[in-house]
Amino acid sequence: MPANKRDLSMSKKIASALLAGLLAGLPVVAAQAGEDEGWWYAGNVTLTSDYVFRGVSQTDEDPALQSGLEIGHSMGFYAGAWASNVDFDAPDGIDTELNLYAGWVFEFADESELDVQWVRYIYPGARTGFGINYNELIATYSFVDYYTATVAWTNDFLRTDESAFYYRLGAEVPMGDSEFNLTAGAGYNDISNAAGSDYWDFQLGVNRSWGMFTADLSYFETSGYDRDVQAFLGPSKWADGRVVLTLSVDF
Repeated sequence: MPANKRDLSMSKKIASALLAGLLAGLPVVAAQAGEDEGWWYAGNVTLTSDYVFRGVSQTDEDPALQSGLEIGHSMGFYAGAWASNVDFDAPDGIDTELNLYAGWVFEFADESELDVQWVRYIYPGARTGFGINYNELIATYSFVDYYTATVAWTNDFLRTDESAFYYRLGAEVPMGDSEFNLTAGAGYNDISNAAGSDYWDFQLGVNRSWGMFTADLSYFETSGYDRDVQAFLGPSKWADGRVVLTLSVDF
């Protein structure tokens, strides 16, 4: 469940989101392709050592293969689809996550941007009683070239009929002339209505691009992932500190 397929940031126009994480977040769709004016398309294939969404492994700490396609218009509209394998270590019948999303990017005179996005999280194959499909509305404000502030809201988190919020501050800053970028982020997961508690997630990493290819090495950690949250989202081992290597190719 990536925070956003743009890593909740328009600093790269269309993020390679799971390289962070809505984002968060969240990293998975390529940099803009085609003409600068009119319609464009983009895509991405990603291999990651662990699919981490808001600090929590979605693959039982195993690797994931992910891919996304996106189309958009220079006026600011975009829409796309993204998929990944998942494993919640339960008899739920779920082994795939599919996200459908659409949004609009508003550009301001000071070169800041507001990205408003709707995401539908879909988990095909869920057995009776294990359905967790839900919608989320995400707004990300990108400013001063390198920084993002994100708010996400759903009125039916994981089909519990309970609302949830997610707040995140993130940054991606060039490391001098090295062509490497330093990434950092902190997110607050307000899922207390559904889970009875809430928690924080953190990320610190570096990434670098070589043409179509991008590599990211990030450390993820959580705080406050207590028994209530574990009972709802999964065991504590899924939210322990971990280093994740992600490789992606854009097309």
